[in-house]
Amino acid sequence: MSNSVNEKSPLYMTIVFTDEVGDPLIPNIVEWRLDDVELGTEIVAWTNIPTPTSTMNFTIPSTNNLIVNSNEVREERAFGIRANEGMPSEAHQEFRYHVINLIGPL
Repeated sequence: MSNSVNEKSPLYMTIVFTDEVGDPLIPNIVEWRLDDVELGTEIVAWTNIPTPTSTMNFTIPSTNNLIVNSNEVREERAFGIRANEGMPSEAHQEFRYHVINLIGPL
């Protein structure tokens, strides 16, 4: 997955779940969220991903990759994913990426 995406563009990723020895694992529950790091604001609250599989293709929609502050060259986002929240197999991961301001600072 890229560490940056152009504003107003989707970001595509593949999420792979494995157990402690690296074998494929199908979680019972998978949820994701997206935050604006600089502003400390939530863009998307924890959202359930229906029918999880051990390998999932996922898209952060272009509507979630908009520039909020036109004075910035880029803005940082934090994509969080959690599996099996509250269960012994609970797992969390965060990935940070930048949304590039194509027009540049105003």
